Amino acid sequence: MVEADEAARRAVIAREEIVAALAEAADEAGASDAPVDAPTAGAAGSRVEVPLWRDGVGTEVLPPDCARIVALVREDAAGGGQGVRARVMREHLGWPASDAKEQAARFRAKRLVERGWLTEGRPGLFRPRTA
Repeated sequence: MVEADEAARRAVIAREEIVAALAEAADEAGASDAPVDAPTAGAAGSRVEVPLWRDGVGTEVLPPDCARIVALVREDAAGGGQGVRARVMREHLGWPASDAKEQAARFRAKRLVERGWLTEGRPGLFRPRTA
């Protein structure tokens, strides 16, 4: 049982690293920092553009799902929480329970980390950015 839990944990971390590497490769291929229209809900393979965080810029510049994730993470921190996992984000967004939707929520959170909107202290545990 312990071995299975460890293997599952390693698989989740490996998936997170793959998603991050793919996002980085896409950025290197020439993705812009400008926001674009949000993808249609449930569209497979949709790319979500997240602008870089800058002082004085609010979440209104983010795609709607990303803005809701940032709000959830901030709310969790204000309530003394230790961080938010992708499963909670998926539930908060009202997406159906599936590995694919959980990975989509994790991908969005990772993009928000890359762009400075959130931090990830421990793998898979997202917190608000620190000053």
